[in-house]
Formats: sequence, structure tokens, C-alpha cells
Amino acid sequence: MLGGPLLGKKAAIGERWLASLLEAYGDDSATFFKQRKNRFANPVGQTYAESSRIILDEILGDMDTSLICTHLDEIIKIRAVQELTPAKALSFVFSLKDAIRDEIGGDVQVAEAAGDLRKIDVRIDQMALFAFDIFVMRREQVYNLRLNEIRKGFVKPA
Repeated sequence: MLGGPLLGKKAAIGERWLASLLEAYGDDSATFFKQRKNRFANPVGQTYAESSRIILDEILGDMDTSLICTHLDEIIKIRAVQELTPAKALSFVFSLKDAIRDEIGGDVQVAEAAGDLRKIDVRIDQMALFAFDIFVMRREQVYNLRLNEIRKGFVKPA
């Protein structure tokens, strides 16, 4: 587990990270995703909020990679079916670094946790590799589904 100063800012870091995760959708959609708290009325927003919170807990905590991958998959399976480039779909992983540094700002006590920041950077880089593997797997599933629909004659080829 990492140092206390960062843990004290976890909620604020999580809010910044969630906001950056939603930036890919534009202002109107991002506002909808943030404001609607009902899981049935807003499954995407709730999935993003819950999964990003759990991932952040693990990045700052015990780094349970299976739990991180499970929740990365929850986010990525949504993004893999959307018309996002791979870079845009996965940029949220790296925006966690920015969220942490933006929240720390000039706080000297937190800045002294440079060793923790280095560990977090390594963890986020590792998470990016997991995310890439998951994204490729999910996109492949989407393409296979489309191919099967074309073969069955339900969809005309593009």
C-alpha cells in the first residue's frame, strides 16, 4: 500500500479521473453520465464511476491485477463498441497520472511522496498494457460478431 498523503486525496483524484474518462463523449453526454445516478437509467455512467473507483483503490492499494483487469474490462467493453480510435478509447488510463499530479499540485507534503509517485507511474503503465490487451480482445469480438451477421445475411457489408 502506498503512502498516506496520496490516500487522503483519493476521492478528489477519483473525481478528476472520472471527468477525464468522460471527456471522450463531449459535454452533453459527460454531464448526463455524471448527473444520472440510477444504474438502469445510466448504466454507462455507473459502470465508469464504479469501475474507475475500484481501479484507483487498487492502484493506490494492493494492486490486485485480476481485480484491475476485471474492471478495466467493464470500461473497455463499452468503449470497444463505440467509434473511438484505440488511442482515444484507452487514453483514460494515462489520464490517471495527470489526475494525480493535478490534485497534488504544489502540496509539499504530498510531493515528498515522490517514491510513491514513481510506483504509481509503474502501476499505471502496467495497467495500460492490460488495457491494450483487453481492448484488442474486445474489438476482435466485435469484428467477429459483425462478420457472423454478414455471413448470415442480417447486415450488408460496409
